[in-house]
Amino acid sequence: MLPLDACAGRNDVGGKAATLARMRAAGLAVPEGVVLLHDERVDAATLTAALAQLGGASATARFAVRSSASLEDAAGGSAAGLFTSVIGVPAAEVARAIAEVRASLTAPALTAYREARSLSSAARMAVIIQPVVAAERYGVAHSRDVEFAVEERAPGEPEWGNVRGRRVARGDAGALATGLRALEQLVGGPVDAEFARTGDSVTWLQARPLVAALAHGAAPAFTEPGRWRFDAEHNPDPLSAAQASLVARVEALGIGARQRVIGGYLYVEEGGRPRALRPIALPDLRQRFDADVVPDCTAVLAAAEASGDLDAAVAAFCHVYQRYVGEVAPSLSRARQQLDQFLRMNLAEPLTAHGALLGGLGGATLARDQALWDLSHSRATATLSDYAHRFGDHAPAWDVATPTDRERPDRVVALVDEIGRSPESPMQRHERALAVADATAEALLDRLDRMARHAFKALLPAVRQALPIAEDDDLLFLRAQATVRRALLRRARQLGLEHLDDVFELSIDEALSDEPAQRLRAGVVTQRAERLAAARRVPPCAYDDGQPEWPAPRARLVLRGAATAGQARGRAVIVRALADAPQALADDAILVVPAIVPSLTPLLSRARALVTDHGGALSHGATLAREYGVPAVLGVGGATALPDGVDLWVDGDSGRVYVLGD
Repeated sequence: MLPLDACAGRNDVGGKAATLARMRAAGLAVPEGVVLLHDERVDAATLTAALAQLGGASATARFAVRSSASLEDAAGGSAAGLFTSVIGVPAAEVARAIAEVRASLTAPALTAYREARSLSSAARMAVIIQPVVAAERYGVAHSRDVEFAVEERAPGEPEWGNVRGRRVARGDAGALATGLRALEQLVGGPVDAEFARTGDSVTWLQARPLVAALAHGAAPAFTEPGRWRFDAEHNPDPLSAAQASLVARVEALGIGARQRVIGGYLYVEEGGRPRALRPIALPDLRQRFDADVVPDCTAVLAAAEASGDLDAAVAAFCHVYQRYVGEVAPSLSRARQQLDQFLRMNLAEPLTAHGALLGGLGGATLARDQALWDLSHSRATATLSDYAHRFGDHAPAWDVATPTDRERPDRVVALVDEIGRSPESPMQRHERALAVADATAEALLDRLDRMARHAFKALLPAVRQALPIAEDDDLLFLRAQATVRRALLRRARQLGLEHLDDVFELSIDEALSDEPAQRLRAGVVTQRAERLAAARRVPPCAYDDGQPEWPAPRARLVLRGAATAGQARGRAVIVRALADAPQALADDAILVVPAIVPSLTPLLSRARALVTDHGGALSHGATLAREYGVPAVLGVGGATALPDGVDLWVDGDSGRVYVLGD
């Protein structure tokens, strides 16, 4: 058992004890104490003698038995509130409290913290014993740029209870500001401190480097000129490393609009000049697509599949991209533009005013939906194997990391059940939309003069024949994506990866390398953590000359509380009673709780955001939220009265919770 003053500079006493010893050596008011090492047996006689030296001879003496684990109070992570500390312990119960503190080393909350931050499972627990400090107020304080943020509570009030926040000027001459400036010098930067205060007299209980919030809601830096739009229509989720590197491969072709992956999300340049386009004339588009583009791309993909080679699969994907984006896509865009310009010139109305005109176009999407409906209604000729043959490469996301329908027959069955609820088939709905489109065209003809009517009769059929290609091309791209996916999975087997899906957390170049699986594993863990963190962010809807633009939420209700950092949108999971907390959370869950207590921290690491009724921005829960990269608004009051599942936008930068749904 060591005196606290002997712990400075030691690496076996945990960060808390070592820092407290340094604080005492620097002349700061810190209670004296003793420290038990990780593997030290508790000797009753030695413990009794130590407690007596700390004032334990009195029957009213009370002690704080506190954790000082190797994971605590480090510059890269605080593990705030994860370990047990027992306050107000009489001398006769200190041995029991020591065992309780040590047991917290294996608590589920700690496991969740390590997993979320990819930390080693090895941890050691020293225990600090100090006399309890009686005070008027207990508080926490954080460094800010020009001030210190302070929250205080009354004795006996939990940190998530009734807290009072205030700001203290950095240049203030009082004991609180003076001590905080000294602590910044001691920890080498911004500080997160705990204290007891009576009047202007301050006793310091703990100090650690302030762990900055992960770059969770803040926009990733992007300095490239121009306007770049978030491609949420096609890729609303962060890309896997494999897909991001595939984007880089097709971008290097120099075809079409430029693309960038920023913070894991795909952005497309707006207003830039499309590159290397060879559009097909509109009258020839349907015939060229069916007779040339599709057979050519199909043959290239088939050859890549037969080879089983990843390089060949990527080259085939690039070939499909080159033909479609360079030749077909600009023709489809011009088809819409021509019809829009015609209506503007002759009727002063845009194409958007006549959306029904392009209804009932059909295409691959209609064919797939009809196939699913046929399966749901037990059509004699419809089988799952037929569906898989025609549409098995479909996937719900444009990412090679996403399993295809061929791999997930359970997903197909669920789609069959869903689409089968409609008594009307997709083909019947298509025919009705086609009738409306014909009626819309007839009504427009009646409003045109004779020359314009003749031009309209020539233009509309050509446009209507061409535009279904925008759906038909999906079959090509989905097959190209599936070809790369299957090649990556084969490569994962060659590399000897324990989990085949790990290959999607590698770039194409990494997957093609000869690095041993064990060395690749470290990159896989890091990339997966980055993608999970990105999924919790709300990405900017655009960058304009490097400046991020955020979507403005339209809220039915706005709640306000203490801010941490970051933004996220998702569905509320309301926990009104801590005993009723769920064991797991959906990917889009926003955790709404009365307060964040240690038993909930395993859920916190998996939540997209956190909202609490009680507590402050400097509490242990808020500190953990920042370290996990989870946006949080705390002390909202009444948040748990919201309905479960309501759509929320949590703005942890401004301290607002926008209730978007009913």
